[in-house]
Amino acid sequence: MSGTGTSGADTPGAGTSGTDLADARGWLPSVDVDVVVAVHDLARPVWRVVHSALHGADLRGIVDGGPRVRVTVVCHEVDEHAVRRAVEEGLAGQGEEAAELAAHVRYLAVRDGLRSPAGPFNAGLLAADGRYVSIIGSDDRYASGALPAWVRLADEVGSAWLMARLETEDGEQVRTPRTRPGRSRDLDLVADRLAYRTAPLGLLRRETLDGLGLLDGDGPLTPGLQTGEDVELSLRLSASGERIDLAREAPAYVIGTRGEGRTTAARRPVADELAAHARLLDLRWVRALPEPAREAIAVKTLRIHVLGAVRRRPAPLDWAPGEAALVRGLTRDLLAMAPGTPRALHRADRALLDAVLVARDTDALAAAAAARGEASRWDILLTPDPRDNLAPESTVRAHAEAAVDDAVARVRAGLGRRHTLHDAQRPRVLVLSFSPIARDARVLKQVRHLSREFDVVTCGYGPAPEGVLGHVEVPADRQNTLDGRLITVHSYRAAYAAQAGVRWALRHLPRGAADVVLANDLDAVPLALWLAPRAGVHADLHEFFPLLHEEDEAWLRRISPYQEWLCRTYLPRCASVTTVSGRIAQEYADRFGVDVGVVTNATPYADLAPTPVGSPVRLVHSGACLRNRHLAVMTEAVVAAAAQGAPVTLDLYLTPNDPGHLDELRAAAQASGGVVRVHDPVPYADLLAVLNRHDVGIHVLPPLSFNNRHALPNKIFDYVQARLGMVVGPSPDMAHMVTAHGVGVVADGFDVASVTDAISQVEAGRVARWKNAATRAARELSDERQSPAWVRAVRAVADAAGSGRAG
Repeated sequence: MSGTGTSGADTPGAGTSGTDLADARGWLPSVDVDVVVAVHDLARPVWRVVHSALHGADLRGIVDGGPRVRVTVVCHEVDEHAVRRAVEEGLAGQGEEAAELAAHVRYLAVRDGLRSPAGPFNAGLLAADGRYVSIIGSDDRYASGALPAWVRLADEVGSAWLMARLETEDGEQVRTPRTRPGRSRDLDLVADRLAYRTAPLGLLRRETLDGLGLLDGDGPLTPGLQTGEDVELSLRLSASGERIDLAREAPAYVIGTRGEGRTTAARRPVADELAAHARLLDLRWVRALPEPAREAIAVKTLRIHVLGAVRRRPAPLDWAPGEAALVRGLTRDLLAMAPGTPRALHRADRALLDAVLVARDTDALAAAAAARGEASRWDILLTPDPRDNLAPESTVRAHAEAAVDDAVARVRAGLGRRHTLHDAQRPRVLVLSFSPIARDARVLKQVRHLSREFDVVTCGYGPAPEGVLGHVEVPADRQNTLDGRLITVHSYRAAYAAQAGVRWALRHLPRGAADVVLANDLDAVPLALWLAPRAGVHADLHEFFPLLHEEDEAWLRRISPYQEWLCRTYLPRCASVTTVSGRIAQEYADRFGVDVGVVTNATPYADLAPTPVGSPVRLVHSGACLRNRHLAVMTEAVVAAAAQGAPVTLDLYLTPNDPGHLDELRAAAQASGGVVRVHDPVPYADLLAVLNRHDVGIHVLPPLSFNNRHALPNKIFDYVQARLGMVVGPSPDMAHMVTAHGVGVVADGFDVASVTDAISQVEAGRVARWKNAATRAARELSDERQSPAWVRAVRAVADAAGSGRAG
């Protein structure tokens, strides 16, 4: 192969010649899987392929059970340095592990002047030395956990080729091969229709490729072909007698469907389109196969490729000179190799086959193709001779076996559900949240507490949180947004089901796989019920959703009725419900007739002591920088109290949600002469220690909405665990907590004057008593006392289902 160069993290210089490919092995330590991706266009999202391949891999030699993976990016007629920059920039957007991931990627350059993917893929495969190799398209990706699961399964059963389950980026299952019902192990070329699986996707055991001579010469893919370069490789493996398995239950190979200009989408001349299939007739090993195998190959080639090419050309102008003769000749050769082929074809394809064999010109062939497009449903199902419907390759038999296979899968799922709850010591709980779970404080508390008693699987955006049995990551680009047209006509069920995140989750989460689903927030509740958990659904509602944005008149008019409908329709079907405060719980109960428990946003217990109160008294506020929080009320009140002689300062630790407003607050702080200071936000892991250095936490939340009025937010509990006193506005739930535990003062109103009066009561002796009271209340108000309510609720759901079945 001419003009092949290499570059990588550990290679000096720009590259080497093609004769040095053998020396290119070993840039990185020996690996379990060599992943090969070929790229011919800088616009391809190759970093996504790399990230999906290395996610969950053993990058440091310390991951228990994680495979060692290396990715080879083969740059075909594009600059390898530009590809590398694009990959590393893409990985950099995925977090701190980017550099570590990039160290497990190498780059090969192939410049052969051919418009064939075989060259770059062969270059990568010949440079591989892992136990397994896996090829992947630059628009595609591995589902989360795919490679680790495949390696475990292939090692367990001894696969030479572990076929990946295929699905599209939109969640559609690509059901090839159509195996015997319930069959996924030790597959057979004829009985399991392996000829229909053209692409060798999944894991290929390199030792097998070597033993079959497929790594000799130019490599295992057919050089020079623009399409179908993998046909011979896949068929050679399927017919070799080596073990073939299908990873039916494992995460999938995901086919990208949104890439512009995918090479497989273009229509080519008939000669190019059928070149790979015509080559099969010249292969000695194909002609030496037993008759059933030859017939299986011929039926698939004729049905899918030859007649498929004809069907796609229903007009005379679709045909170039000589193409009709080429199709006729190839058809006759296939029938000569396997004379029994026509009996498996349904009536519509048999008629088209006859037309191909006798058509005098392209007009007649195009007319036959057009007639095939008008065939009835029975003509594309039944064979001319009813007895032939029993043939292994007939359409009727394929559909019947597919229906049986689906039934077997449902039975297995049902058996699994019964076993999960009846026999397992630890029922399975799916924690479902359309949020980045690893950064969602409330959901993380659920995971931590439930994991002590249940097997927890999570589904949401972003990476898996710690401590879960498994995680289903919803792609970041599948955010839930409502279709305004459906909302306008009050088609609420359709509006809910049309949301991108909901659609994706429905396709990727199996029904009945969990005993209990814990649905976080209202938008997860219908989905949780549709997933049909064996025991039931527990809903945890973080707000009162029908009034979520009541300050927005348009939202209140259009979206609030939809939220009301969700509550009225789905909450009564939940086994249990919790929310964040007593007043919000009461509102749900009054409006929708459901019993609602309370689990506050309590902070985990912190073993801290109150710091001595000095002068000035140090007030502090941490949180989001949002205009509707009216942060200026607190800053102006502190400045006014200080001007009246109160020895106080205020430190603000704010996230930059509204940069313009943050700039305004910084300017006001600078004008305060040091009374107010604005700081960058603090990582949550460090927040309590920073807060502990202060004396009084302040939070005055204007009652712009029902949820604000009855809020009991995280920061109130943070202040308790940091052993601070508090100044709060007259929000009922916050005021009750502050006065009940004697940890601070409640302002008479939300205006600057009222808050100034409250701050004027902040003096050292009183603050010391508040801080001591916070110490006494810290255990009771901690996450360890509040959050077990979720465990009790989920346990009650599971136990009730078990008792009901036993009775």
